[in-house]
Amino acid sequence: MVLLLASTLAACGSVSPANNTGAGGSGGNDAATEMAPLTADQACAEMAQALCNRFNDCAPPAVPLLFVDMATCVSRATLGCTKDQEDADITRTPDDIAACASALPAASCDDLIARMLPAACQTKPGTRLNGEGCGASLQCMSAHCEVTDGNCGTCAPQSAANGNCTSDDGCVPGLVCANKKCVTPGTVGMACSDNNPCRGNLNCSKTANTCETLQPAGTACGTDPGICDLFHGATCDPRPTAINPNCVAFNVATGGNACGNVSGTPTVCVLGNMCASQVGGGVCPNPAMDGEACTAAVHCIPPASCVNGLCRFPSVAACTK
Repeated sequence: MVLLLASTLAACGSVSPANNTGAGGSGGNDAATEMAPLTADQACAEMAQALCNRFNDCAPPAVPLLFVDMATCVSRATLGCTKDQEDADITRTPDDIAACASALPAASCDDLIARMLPAACQTKPGTRLNGEGCGASLQCMSAHCEVTDGNCGTCAPQSAANGNCTSDDGCVPGLVCANKKCVTPGTVGMACSDNNPCRGNLNCSKTANTCETLQPAGTACGTDPGICDLFHGATCDPRPTAINPNCVAFNVATGGNACGNVSGTPTVCVLGNMCASQVGGGVCPNPAMDGEACTAAVHCIPPASCVNGLCRFPSVAACTK
């Protein structure tokens, strides 16, 4: 899954002078300059910009596929961060968010694509005990909210290797969830299977059953479509006329634009929306905006998700302790 990721953004607040000039003359005390505390809005904007920059640097198709364009990526990532910061019983501070922003530019692309976030960006434990209700992992001392009903769940411990899990978030950092067990993802040359997957930046070869690097356009992919480097715009040629197909470059189209086979180039829609067939080709639907109708074919822009047919934000406040 395309998950992550050149500018370094410093974590600093605004400078506000305090005027303490004495009443009797121009001498008095010099104006004192104090650093105002960093706000959540400022920190989240820094983090969002750094994250979207790394998305664009490390996996160029990720920004249009997941967020439409760079401006939308920054605004929506900022929104998601600020909404998270409003959750009850979290301990994450604006300075913590700014530290993540500063760490992202130096993180390796392979790590980010494989969902191995810098330590500064990992979930900071909250104050809720295991067994208490939660709507976000930031609320839990264990740094994991096991979602069981819609957006709500209970705080639960993260599992070590071979422990039970329902998602990667249920495993300690560095492990992934495969067939409900936490395992260490394989690196290049290691044996792999459904029970022992590769790191997210690699492919598990269907012929050799070992982890291998992803390949660019021009590489044969007929026996193993996963070999193509989606993160850098290559996919196994989907055209029915392709015989012994190779990895080919693909484009991403926004709402209202042509999709499918466009001038010989496979073209997909933003957000993974379905290409609506028309005579002679197809056209991408517009993304569903906040509060608008959504379907399996027309998706919401993160952090909103489709709930009962409408794009809505997670209702964390409704998840009781």
